[in-house]
Amino acid sequence: MIERSLLQQIGRTGRAMHAAFESEVGIALTKWRILQALSESGKRSQKELSAGLAMDPGLLTRQLKQMEQDGLVKRKSAKEDNRMTLVELTEEGRSLFESLQEKRTNFSEKSLSGLPEEKLTIAMEILKAMEQRFRR
Repeated sequence: MIERSLLQQIGRTGRAMHAAFESEVGIALTKWRILQALSESGKRSQKELSAGLAMDPGLLTRQLKQMEQDGLVKRKSAKEDNRMTLVELTEEGRSLFESLQEKRTNFSEKSLSGLPEEKLTIAMEILKAMEQRFRR
């Protein structure tokens, strides 16, 4: 039953990665991804942000509300369509993102160091193929 064990291992590995990321970088991975996306793209609609991050819209809304309370993002209705909510980083959010860049880079390098390049390539191919299957 390698299939079942593999899927369970992927889940355990993901949870362990999230916990280690938060411990070492100092922010939850979900919040980091939001900060990173907004840092790269500037102001975006919540719908675009949700699609770009492949994140559940409800989860994104909850995260953004908390991040807004923490002073990291600003949300406002679009002038041309008040049903659309636009999101952008505040100076505090931008500053936090920049201050954590080195820790995030170190985490990524430490996580993959010592693993053979050819095995990482194979793992990436397998994970991408599985993601495509799950999305169908």
